[in-house]
Amino acid sequence: MKKQFLYAAVLALGISSCQSPDPQMVLEVDMNTRGADVPASMYGIFFEEINHAGDGGLYGEMLMNRSFEERVIPEGYKVENNELVAPILIHHSNGQTTSGRYRWGSDPYPGWELSVAEAARAEMGLTTEQPNFAAAPNSMKVNVSEKGNGVALINKGYWGLALQKDATYRLRMFMRSNSDAKEMTVRLLGPADKELGKAVLTLKNDNKWQEYKAEIQAMDTTTAGWLAIELPENGVYYFDYVSLFPKDTYKGRENGMRKDVAEVIEGLKPAFIRWPGGCIVEGITLNNRVQWKKTLGDPAARPGEYDTWGYHNSYGFGYKEFLDFCEDVGAKGMYVCNVGLACQYRSGEACSDKEAEGYLQDALDAIEYAIGGTDTEWGALRAKEGHPEPYPLAYVEIGNENWGSLYDSRFNMFYDAIKAKYPELTLISNHGLGGLGQARKTDMIDPHWYVAPDFFFNNTHIFDNHERGKYKVYVGEYACNQGVGGGNMLAALSEAAFITGMERNSDLVTMASYAPLFENKNDRCWATNLIWISNSQVVGRSSYYVQKMFADNKPTYNLPTKSELLWEVTEPMIREKGYVGFGSWSTQVQFRNLSVTDSTGVKTEADMNDASQWTVVSGEWKAEQGVYAQSSNETRTALFWNKAKAGAGDVIEFEVNKLSGDEGFFAYFGMKEPNLKDGYMLNAGGWGNTSTAIETVKNNGSSVLSDKVNDKVENDKWYQVKIVLKEMGADYYVDGKLMLAHVNKPVNRKFHVAGYDEQAGEVIVKVVNASETPCVTRIDLKGGEVASKGRVITLSSTSLEEENSFEEPLKISPVETEYNGFSSSFVYEFKPNSFTILRMKKK
Repeated sequence: MKKQFLYAAVLALGISSCQSPDPQMVLEVDMNTRGADVPASMYGIFFEEINHAGDGGLYGEMLMNRSFEERVIPEGYKVENNELVAPILIHHSNGQTTSGRYRWGSDPYPGWELSVAEAARAEMGLTTEQPNFAAAPNSMKVNVSEKGNGVALINKGYWGLALQKDATYRLRMFMRSNSDAKEMTVRLLGPADKELGKAVLTLKNDNKWQEYKAEIQAMDTTTAGWLAIELPENGVYYFDYVSLFPKDTYKGRENGMRKDVAEVIEGLKPAFIRWPGGCIVEGITLNNRVQWKKTLGDPAARPGEYDTWGYHNSYGFGYKEFLDFCEDVGAKGMYVCNVGLACQYRSGEACSDKEAEGYLQDALDAIEYAIGGTDTEWGALRAKEGHPEPYPLAYVEIGNENWGSLYDSRFNMFYDAIKAKYPELTLISNHGLGGLGQARKTDMIDPHWYVAPDFFFNNTHIFDNHERGKYKVYVGEYACNQGVGGGNMLAALSEAAFITGMERNSDLVTMASYAPLFENKNDRCWATNLIWISNSQVVGRSSYYVQKMFADNKPTYNLPTKSELLWEVTEPMIREKGYVGFGSWSTQVQFRNLSVTDSTGVKTEADMNDASQWTVVSGEWKAEQGVYAQSSNETRTALFWNKAKAGAGDVIEFEVNKLSGDEGFFAYFGMKEPNLKDGYMLNAGGWGNTSTAIETVKNNGSSVLSDKVNDKVENDKWYQVKIVLKEMGADYYVDGKLMLAHVNKPVNRKFHVAGYDEQAGEVIVKVVNASETPCVTRIDLKGGEVASKGRVITLSSTSLEEENSFEEPLKISPVETEYNGFSSSFVYEFKPNSFTILRMKKK
């Protein structure tokens, strides 16, 4: 570990050691110069039905599979071995056939079971005979042939019903029956079958669909409750849409949101909400995309759809609910439309250009529903549904994570048509920072980043020199989600560092939203999410509090800053010998003639035919005639040589041949174990076979460490590769030519941004210290005076590995204190592992 002194601390600061510790950083804030305005739109949220974010999360419905539609197989799909198999299609971008297997399960009636007591006989099954709703035709048929000691249809909700003592719950259901019973009892039960509440319904046994409603007050609190519909007599019973809502929803809406979850969202003060996604906008295939028109009307009549993330989306949190929720939290709406392209990471299905006209009309209809006049078709429907005034829809994103020439042509088509009719709307493309391709014009672009911590730490200046004037930037999806557990403090601080760069460049980056937003603790489809939900708790990760602190302390405009980092620590790259291996990303590749030569010249050669020398982590690897080949299309494959290791001063050599695929190859080194937990890799021909770089590897993820160099790996050509390991870096040679020389630089973990809040009359300074030691900083405020008394808001942890949990939900949460030491020049010690906001009243 080396400490690099950039300046002589005492001379630079002009202070003595008796006055204060030598500062590590000097931060100058220019209070006289107005920087870029920080727009009101800056911080919003992105909602997608993933991880049971809506059904079983934000949406207030308490019963799972209320409409009995969860086992509807999407058109063209089939079920094999409890998996849903997508149809074989042609990917529009490369002409290759695609399919895929997705979660399905073995339970024929998710959420439902039949309780049959002693001496009773009954059976249950789904049916579409005499449907109650044509759009959602399934109902549950229960045939009670012998009542015995009791038969009940039971629903335990989303991993248990959470009931609160004295709270009231609204029951709504449809039933038809031919029994002779006059009454039916519906009970709320808890552990040990304890009755917590009941409703007695008066029946109409005319074998016609009847709607029944009741309110049930809970007599006790539990998180493990369930609902039981007791079938009173022998006969045949048909049930459709059995629903249970808390009466006390957010803002009191009958088909509303769960109050505690919605209030956590309200706490973020979102300027906008993006809906409905995400990949579910596209669908695995086009016919299972979200279709907004099917989400309107009576929730009981909505069919729902198999969700891209592996479960049924009830459509309860539909288009109208999204727009209502925007109003309820004071946010603008952002609707994401489909341009006739299914998910390009899945099937890549594309409709014809002629069919795309229907998708465009669908988008125009959605906009008309939200903001069209009441004299229009869809605006009139909005008024009929109780909202004659326009909703606050302000943005339309055209497509989701689409790219390529076909997307560009569709974008042009949609942009021109929507802009002509609704010039007031901001239209957003899926393009990143690399350019617009064949798209002629856009109002905003939407780059996405799901990365390891080092990426955010190393890219806080990514927007500084980006071209202005062509469009604004909406960072619609970003998160540190690689090698950070469920979402630890290291992740949160890396995001905070990246946000300082966005806020500093708020003339360009005018909107941002973390993703994904929610995770139900019982169904994690995506590894790292902002807010965790159980049936009774809502937990904000440390990243949630970073988002909240930025939103709560958004300045009116930025103030220019200068900083000097007087010294920082440089970490060695190679501390000890580590394992060596190979890999690929969506690419088929061969390797041969691996050897390691140590610093004394001793050479150890790998036996490429001896399987006992190798550990396969992922991919399909086969050894034959001295060549190890990887043949799968997996996105991160790995094979490790477990016979020898390489360390500083050693040279790794091998030959490689790319057979096919989208990228180049990986060479792993410095790995602590023969796995993907901790070490480094050379990514040659990465990023679409355009660049090469050295990356850190952490917990199956990777992050760029070195500079990127332009590079391409050709097919059917054997390359001779040499990697020279050094204590502070590594060099990469191809066919004797040096391609990349990397030397570790001081690791910067201090970041800042400053601004002025005109309404409060306060200077706001935000500082991220993502190192595990305090950062003593001298802060010089130029061009004005501040009051000595102000506020400090600090988010900190004892370790970068710490996380919040359901047991300790506020373990990492902001602490606000009064501070009396502000002046035009003062020294402040920022805690280790911290994000701190200083608020100072300007005189």
